[in-house]
Amino acid sequence: MYSAIKKIIEAKAVLSPMSGITDIPFRLMARKFACRFAFTEMIDVNGIFYKNRKTFKLMDRVDGDAPLGVQFVGEDVEKMVFAAKISANRGFDVLDINAGCPARKVVKADKGAALMREEKKFGKIVRAVVKAAGIPVTVKIRSGWNNDDLNYIKIGKIAEAEGAAAVCVHARTKEKMYKGLPDHGITLDLKRSLGIPVFASGNIFTARAAKEVLTQTGSDAVFVARGALGRPWIFDEIRKCLNGEDEAPSIEFKTLKDIIKEHFSLSLRYCGDCLTLKRMYKHLAWYLKGYKNLNEVMKEYRKVKDPKSFEAFVERLYVEEKNHLRV
Repeated sequence: MYSAIKKIIEAKAVLSPMSGITDIPFRLMARKFACRFAFTEMIDVNGIFYKNRKTFKLMDRVDGDAPLGVQFVGEDVEKMVFAAKISANRGFDVLDINAGCPARKVVKADKGAALMREEKKFGKIVRAVVKAAGIPVTVKIRSGWNNDDLNYIKIGKIAEAEGAAAVCVHARTKEKMYKGLPDHGITLDLKRSLGIPVFASGNIFTARAAKEVLTQTGSDAVFVARGALGRPWIFDEIRKCLNGEDEAPSIEFKTLKDIIKEHFSLSLRYCGDCLTLKRMYKHLAWYLKGYKNLNEVMKEYRKVKDPKSFEAFVERLYVEEKNHLRV
């Protein structure tokens, strides 16, 4: 087994690729809280092939952000191979092929989950990328297109036959997007059907959920996506839960404000003022999710125009009785 795949298995909980979210600052915040393996944002190979400067920046790496995988989405073999060769030269530990993204604009372009409907093309892409990459290649899939087309086992076996080192399955169909509960019986089924590691994805929102999925499916690791939004400490919670340690106490509001400020500082360093102020809007909403009066507070955030006013805004945040948030 590849050493990088072993690192994923040892990590048990991995920061999953998320477009527009898992940038350097977000990954470093997760690392701070015991995340032992992470992925870049989902990267469209068109941007790499046509040498788009902004797309190439998504592949930037910094000290302290390792081991790290890169995820590509695409449907053209030549472009996927081109991106694979570049990723190997940049020192990534793993290359993940996205064959699971259900977003309309992605599948409309025959990418992401659309690849599961074109099994021959899917196999050709996996084979070519494995040959070109020089690093372990994994594949992210869904259970199928819809409930009438659950071809996850066939797709998983194609990936294995073409040289993929592991498969991660999000246990919902493309049609279901993120609605309803994932069926992790599918994960168990796939694990029993393949001879390579299988990773589980879907609704890993708590440490207990991570432990239950690992136990019930026998999967080799879980990929955490939405469960890490506003809660980068979930990786430390999962680590403690799997080690049989006591459940961690809730994050105090003062500590939460310090975490927000640290995330903002990292974003300033690696993304610049303009992008930071824009991106931190959604991160702030995730960090403060669950508090009452959040909508009013976020309206106040729109008045923040520079780093100094952001710091003042966070300093003014406080919680009244009955979980009411004020600024």
